[in-house]
Amino acid sequence: MPSTPSLQVRNIFSDSTPYRLLFEYGMDGMMFTAPEGKILDANPAACRMFQRTREEIIAAGRAGLIDTSDPRLPGLLAQRQETGKAYGELNARRRDGTLFPAEMSSVVFEDAEGNLRTCLIIRDISERKNAEHQQKELIHELREALSKVKTLSGLLPICASCKKIRDEAGNWHSLELYVRDHTQADFSHGICPDCHARLYPGH
Repeated sequence: MPSTPSLQVRNIFSDSTPYRLLFEYGMDGMMFTAPEGKILDANPAACRMFQRTREEIIAAGRAGLIDTSDPRLPGLLAQRQETGKAYGELNARRRDGTLFPAEMSSVVFEDAEGNLRTCLIIRDISERKNAEHQQKELIHELREALSKVKTLSGLLPICASCKKIRDEAGNWHSLELYVRDHTQADFSHGICPDCHARLYPGH
């Protein structure tokens, strides 16, 4: 287990520095790594995120924590090599092998001995991705529903006497039948007060 490099990284901080407190108590996962993929240290948030102990994370290395088949990985590594920093999303792997979407930012620096090291900040974005997926599904369902809604528009040729409506083929239909066939509406029948008084004057 590469404990010596990890101790070198830990010596960057004294126990009283704000940086040490941020590393130990930060809500985002943080790791110190070497550019080739060796992990030197991991904070408690990273351990909770990956469901591994600090020692297990160090032993696993980048290949054990990141889905190396993720097509986005080579681009992020190339970006970091070229600019010294990178930001993007990758699929990460928990202890039981399940993958989860992670947002990662990485920056290269030199330690006190002049060795190249990287600081990696990781955030589990599973909830955000699930919310985005549900939103997309809802939008799709709404579009599907709207595509099935029938509407009436334009001028309708209607008989001034019997109120039948003529369709595109020249056939005449009752108002109720035409509306029912061309919209999502239907009818329930009753008698308005005026018609009730006219038809049933004694009641």
